[in-house]
Amino acid sequence: MAGAVSEIESVRFRRRRNWLAVFEREWVLGYALILPAVLYIVLLIGVPLFLALRFSVSNVTTGSENLTGDFVGLKNYRAVMDTPLFWKALRNTFFFTFASELVKAVLGLGLAFLLIQPFRGRAIVRALIIIPWAMPVAISAIAWKWMLDPNLSVFNWVLNNTPLINQTPLGDHYHNWRGDDHLAMFSVILVNVWRGLPFSAIVIMAGLTAVPQDLIDSAKVEGASFLQRWRLVIVPIIAPILFISLLFSVVFTFTDLSVVYLLTNSGPGDATYVLPTLAFQTGILGGALGRGAAISLFMLPLLMAVAIWLLRLLRQREVQ
Repeated sequence: MAGAVSEIESVRFRRRRNWLAVFEREWVLGYALILPAVLYIVLLIGVPLFLALRFSVSNVTTGSENLTGDFVGLKNYRAVMDTPLFWKALRNTFFFTFASELVKAVLGLGLAFLLIQPFRGRAIVRALIIIPWAMPVAISAIAWKWMLDPNLSVFNWVLNNTPLINQTPLGDHYHNWRGDDHLAMFSVILVNVWRGLPFSAIVIMAGLTAVPQDLIDSAKVEGASFLQRWRLVIVPIIAPILFISLLFSVVFTFTDLSVVYLLTNSGPGDATYVLPTLAFQTGILGGALGRGAAISLFMLPLLMAVAIWLLRLLRQREVQ
């Protein structure tokens, strides 16, 4: 009896060893390691993308009994492109993304250089810097709505109580941060920069700490200025980090629905309409899921073009 049990255990052990031996092959182990990421992409990105593609060529609505609707071809895309509001939202999206990324790049670079300097309480400051990025967007949007309120705005208080600024004749429209066409776009850009700046600064700071100090010291000895050290020493080393962080930041900003919708609700009028808010209001609030999906899918080729362009630039730098 004991011999039979021992033989069974021996067979189980050999089977287990043979099963584990499969993962000793590099290609098997590699596929096994990336399998969770592939499943994540397929389930959380691939399936919604397929549904969006299916909806965009159908007449499905929120009240349709047929969950997929009837096939209508490119009718939704033509209808969307014939709408002036779509082109206004497209222009606003590009302006919103470009202005936000430009400000975040400049301020993020300066903040990163400040954070790598030795000073007392640096660890606490670094932790506090993350708060705007980690804070739930709904909470931060409510706080900013109070700060930008025409009657309760802290900015209005500063403008009205700072002597040098108060001497300038300002109309009431200047104080209506979310009600004026130009100031509303400025407001959403301001909040987006406030939320995204920690991400840019932390990523750049991580790249700067990876630059060998000996190279920077050697450049200083050779008489290189700060701009020369940045262009000739630092950028070639941290270029991959800069390009990848810029790519992520552009995607986050280009598809930012929460800040614009919660802060201005795409108003006043159509002043702050961007593609994500237009797709949401058309497809979800308006019930036209097909047209909303078509609007949202316009962002896909644009973001793919930006991603390919940035990755090609990065590849060219690596080849050089």
